[in-house]
Amino acid sequence: MEKNYIELEIAFNESTYDLIYNRLYINELNTILEENGAVKVYLPASDTSLAEKIKQELISEDGVPEGSISIGIFDNKDWNSEWEKTIEPVYILDKLVVYPSWKKNELDLTRGNIPIEIDPKMSFGTGHNETTQLILEQMSTWIEPKTDRYMLDFGSGTGILAIAAIKLGVEKVIANEIDDDSIANAIDYFALNNVTTNITLYQCDLTKVAEYGFDVIAANITSNVIIPNLQLMNMKLKPGGKIFITGILREETETLLNELTKNNFQMRELKQRAEWAAFYAIKQS
Repeated sequence: MEKNYIELEIAFNESTYDLIYNRLYINELNTILEENGAVKVYLPASDTSLAEKIKQELISEDGVPEGSISIGIFDNKDWNSEWEKTIEPVYILDKLVVYPSWKKNELDLTRGNIPIEIDPKMSFGTGHNETTQLILEQMSTWIEPKTDRYMLDFGSGTGILAIAAIKLGVEKVIANEIDDDSIANAIDYFALNNVTTNITLYQCDLTKVAEYGFDVIAANITSNVIIPNLQLMNMKLKPGGKIFITGILREETETLLNELTKNNFQMRELKQRAEWAAFYAIKQS
């Protein structure tokens, strides 16, 4: 029998976006797909009660309209089939290309000759969301292989930023993540992209990461996680070290700019696309 999964889909707008993510995090759900103005999480069929609980909390405590929330059940075979129909390679500044294995023979290497192979599984990080694209664009532009040798991937998810960093010339990456599915998939993706020996992956939060002295830190996480950890990230960076941040809503841009300044970072580049913002800054000496 095929293993069934629950899909919890929640349409968002600017006023509900952070509320939805916070509610998912409170319920220890960190493996989230975002597409077409909605967030989706996938749970084993045995977790129907959890999906219903989250739905009711979103409605009663967060004010999310009931009509914007749906719960469905599908099987793993159907999930993979649907992804294979829709996923296309993503080209980043004519440098990186993120692609699923079944598109390998269709790549246009004139538009991206540094390949990252990511197949969809039950956690997500395929390069198709705007936040991932924004931060990959900044990393592709500003990472310098001769000087940027040691990176921290904070909240690494499926590890796409860690993989990209190694492919861009970084020698060693420390990555941390707390979600079980993301950890399992990241390990597979590291092997698939031949970067396993260059990346150390911890299942813990940032406070448990002992390493310091990074040349680069990259983080694609929401503002309620980023802001409380900016001071610690500053401590972990070398003077002059680079920080790349996304997962921030456009309307939160001013808040994050102020927080970066408070924590001794100097802004170098702000990129915005749709409702998202990405930040490249330098730790001041």
